[in-house]
Amino acid sequence: MRKQVDTSNPNAWAGPEQFGYAPLFKNTKQRRGNGLSTVFGKGSIMEDVLNPPTKTIPRTEDTERVQQKGNLLFGAGNHGHYIDMRVDSVTHREMCTRAAQFFFVILYLPLYFLLRASHLDWFEFHIVEICFLLCLLSLILFDFLRPIATPVRFNYKEQEVYVYHKGALYRIPWAECEIACMYSPDHMGIAGLADAYNLNLWLYPKHCVNGKAGDEPIALILNNTGPSHADIYNYWEYVRAFMTDGSDKVYTFEEEGSRAYFIDFSKISLRLILKLPLLLLIFFFTNPRKLYVWLNPFKKKWPQEVHEWTGEVRNWH
Repeated sequence: MRKQVDTSNPNAWAGPEQFGYAPLFKNTKQRRGNGLSTVFGKGSIMEDVLNPPTKTIPRTEDTERVQQKGNLLFGAGNHGHYIDMRVDSVTHREMCTRAAQFFFVILYLPLYFLLRASHLDWFEFHIVEICFLLCLLSLILFDFLRPIATPVRFNYKEQEVYVYHKGALYRIPWAECEIACMYSPDHMGIAGLADAYNLNLWLYPKHCVNGKAGDEPIALILNNTGPSHADIYNYWEYVRAFMTDGSDKVYTFEEEGSRAYFIDFSKISLRLILKLPLLLLIFFFTNPRKLYVWLNPFKKKWPQEVHEWTGEVRNWH
């Protein structure tokens, strides 16, 4: 695959312009320690550092529209003085499901109709078919039943960021919260190695207040967008604007029916109940990650300290 990023300068890699912004990635290996390597055999970490200090990204697209997209795609709620933003493991938890759908529609169904039309009964399943279907089901269940991680909580009032990751609780002052867009030239895509961009929040041991953090900083992936970096900066712009200006200056989650990831089951009518199986099937094929966020019973909860720092108890994902 042809690389979009100009890597001719070993100290500054130039990314392609998208929506009026062309990122410049610099090697931050000394800043990050030895906990991550993104280039085979080199160990360099090429990043466009966004915070600190807080960096404003110039865009040709309307600012309100950028914030709307960042909120709708990745937000888990604007709650006045704080917002919750989903991490990549939640917003992109459909890779195995998409593979199962692909193999079922492209491989299994044509063979099924071909064999039944030739010499097998329509509901005569052989052990090979059963095993194949069970494998597809296991891929779907892996996506569905993986526990949903807590979002990252950005507290404007206290100017703090709360992260609960792998049993460790981090309380990070916004002025020390390290967020960067990282270029990953060895990202494994469908067709092999490809360009990819991560939005990382770096978790340093000094900010861990409960649990074991380890000796090296680790990168929590907030968003991975593959070969396009536009949504990386949509996510960032919403967070930046909120933590800089507060909820009154950004697009709020309650506007324009934006609770796209939430169903209030107490208000479901009989008509909707009758349509629910069809709606669930449509969501399963069009956007399964939304379905998984709605229905997954295994949602990680915030430690009690976060509720005390926030001033209220809220675990909605």
